[in-house]
Amino acid sequence: MDLFLRGSPLVAVATILATRSWVTHVFLGLVVLALTVPLGRVFCGWVCPLGSTLDVVHKISLRKRKELKKPSPTRWRWVKFAILVGILVGAALGTQMLWPFDPIVILTRTADVALYPLFTIAVSSLLAVMVRVPFLEGAAYRAYSFLHAAWFPLQQPSFRLVELFFVLFVVILALEKASSRFWCRNLCPLGALLGFFSQFRLLHRQVDESCTACGLCRARCRMNAVEDDYVTTSAVECIACGECVSVCAPRATHYAFRKPARSGTVDLDRRRFMGATVASLATVGLLGIGFADRGRRGSVIRPPGALPEADFLDRCVRCQECVKVCSSTGGCLQPSLWESGLIGLWTPVAKPREGYCEYNCNLCGQVCPTGAIQRLPLEVKQRTKMGLAFFDKSRCIPWYRGEDCLVCEEHCPVPDKAIRFDQRMVRRPDGSEGLVKLPYVVEELCIGCGICATKCPVVGQGGIFLTNANEQRWIDSQFSSQ
Repeated sequence: MDLFLRGSPLVAVATILATRSWVTHVFLGLVVLALTVPLGRVFCGWVCPLGSTLDVVHKISLRKRKELKKPSPTRWRWVKFAILVGILVGAALGTQMLWPFDPIVILTRTADVALYPLFTIAVSSLLAVMVRVPFLEGAAYRAYSFLHAAWFPLQQPSFRLVELFFVLFVVILALEKASSRFWCRNLCPLGALLGFFSQFRLLHRQVDESCTACGLCRARCRMNAVEDDYVTTSAVECIACGECVSVCAPRATHYAFRKPARSGTVDLDRRRFMGATVASLATVGLLGIGFADRGRRGSVIRPPGALPEADFLDRCVRCQECVKVCSSTGGCLQPSLWESGLIGLWTPVAKPREGYCEYNCNLCGQVCPTGAIQRLPLEVKQRTKMGLAFFDKSRCIPWYRGEDCLVCEEHCPVPDKAIRFDQRMVRRPDGSEGLVKLPYVVEELCIGCGICATKCPVVGQGGIFLTNANEQRWIDSQFSSQ
């Protein structure tokens, strides 16, 4: 999915607009966009993984219905262009709004936080059953070892918002009951962007005089791009899937290159364009003045290598690739809720009580498709400060009970130890006195990895917690403190 994300033209255009700078990570997306001029929407017909998924779902549902529906009305086509206008206007004003709508991002997000955990738990359950069958036991153990060495996480991953992401994906699939590729026809802003450039395409559908006007090409067209005369085809909507060619019995239909000739128009009149623009401006304004609680903002701990917060929000497309890969190591990243306000919804944040940033891991920067998290060499990442740990003396065992507890210090991965002890004589709750090792944090050494909070044995709220104090963000090939 990483290659698809980097090849999404909408991610490329929106990211460059939002950051107002050249972003090397999305170069492949611009190449795909450039190829749309000679080839049309080939990406939608042959490459887009969500489109292919919808085709499979439609074929399954069609097999059950055993009849073809009449071509659905085209009155909702304008919606996808309106969404595209809203996204581009928002990006031009520095607000990234593609993440709820880009099909590649939607599929990646669903696969990472919903389908992947479902798959791992299903396979693990199957292997657990196989182990109980004598003649399958050996094969089950070999499969288990191979999967965990090559693909599966160390422990079963679980993520926030998984139910919401899964339901949204199911809704998109369910729209196939209305028509084939309902999402692509009416709602997909990526299709709208490619459709705009596809007006000038060189690869066109052509029909010769042997056509019998049977109408099968129009009935089977996934995008309802074939007009009533069965000859004219909308260059904006046609995705060059070849379905019309495959169903044409007299072989009257084929694709060929010819001079640009505009056929079909972008279904967005001036009033709807203005409406989309105003709606986008209002959304950007509301996001900008939205209230973000000061206490919650302090808990927003970004992955090591993250850009300064404003740039990070401009680039992050909420694909959850970093969240998924993090689950294979320390598992500290989760999709955010309201910690940084609505503008930061679904962005990755560390939850140290649930997981930690593995000291010897820098995978999140490697999988980020837009560079919101920079790729850091491991030795640099190990020095990067995500936040700062603090002891809650009302819950920390040595401070509260007057009993020694060395867990946080033992797990601290920093070579010189960012958690140290001050041995003092203390009075315990029962009135007795004794020498106790009281832990404290060396601020200069703490990198905010959070393993101390994860491993803290206190039930419920831990005896140590983190904020984003002292965090370092990556800017202009060096770190800056926030």
